[in-house]
Amino acid sequence: MRHLGHTLDRLFPLLPVAMGFLITKWRNLRQRAVVGAAHNWPALSAKIEVVTAVEQLRESRHGDQTAGYLATLTYFYRNPDLQMGEYTRVFPLRTAAQSWAAQFKNRQVVVHVNPKDPAASVLLDADLEGITSCAVPSLDEALRMEKLPRLKPIDVILSGASEIIAYAGLALSATGLALSIRNGSIHWPIWLFWTGGAMIAFNLASGLIISFRTAGSRSFGAFRKVSLHWCPAWMRWGVKTSSALLAVLWFIWAISSELPTPVQGALARIVPHSLWLIACWGFLSEAAFHTAILRSQEFIGPAINDYPTASANESTGD
Repeated sequence: MRHLGHTLDRLFPLLPVAMGFLITKWRNLRQRAVVGAAHNWPALSAKIEVVTAVEQLRESRHGDQTAGYLATLTYFYRNPDLQMGEYTRVFPLRTAAQSWAAQFKNRQVVVHVNPKDPAASVLLDADLEGITSCAVPSLDEALRMEKLPRLKPIDVILSGASEIIAYAGLALSATGLALSIRNGSIHWPIWLFWTGGAMIAFNLASGLIISFRTAGSRSFGAFRKVSLHWCPAWMRWGVKTSSALLAVLWFIWAISSELPTPVQGALARIVPHSLWLIACWGFLSEAAFHTAILRSQEFIGPAINDYPTASANESTGD
């Protein structure tokens, strides 16, 4: 019982994340069932009068993170009294969500109403097609819509150097992981760990410097939350996969005392390689951040003389 209590204490921080995941999946399944039934419901004319785009947050061990932006089309119809319904779609970036939703303002649409409940209606994807000439933007198009201040040259140079160091650290860590798996326990020279630590420290420092120098820019603060979208597909996949793998390993370690002996033995064989795996994840995450910064500069407009201050952002509504 003591081991079980200790295990539950370790797993408690994951409870909100697990509950949020289950609730989201349940809502998605329920929505699919309603949409499937709506194809056979009577059709009525409606008007979209309210459009919004709201940031969606998800809980994690590191605090709230941006999961996307929810574009909502609110429409009204009579059946026979005035009724209201909503259509929602999630976008990775704010400007794409706002741009897509705005085009439907004051548009007439066809909705399907539940014959057993006049207040229940569904606006199908097919019923939105052809209403406007603008399709759902691709990721590249969404990236080009984002409004970001152009970094100063010194910050771009610093981020470029950090990207190179991060890639070098990733190559070093991947080599160390491969050799560790192949040859088992290896006595690594101490200078290797000092070098890796210095590389990590440099990249962390450069990230803090850039964040400090752009602290007055709300748009750059929003960029940090969704910066992974600016990375190449393989890098996004690598960061997400390695993060999930480390989370699974941490979960198994947290409940290892309750697992069968063979599983504990397998976990013990993995532990010696965990340092290299964590290093790979760390350098890949740092490379992703600085790659995102550099790529974002390719999608934005002319250079500006200085970063906008918080007061300037408030006055302009950024």
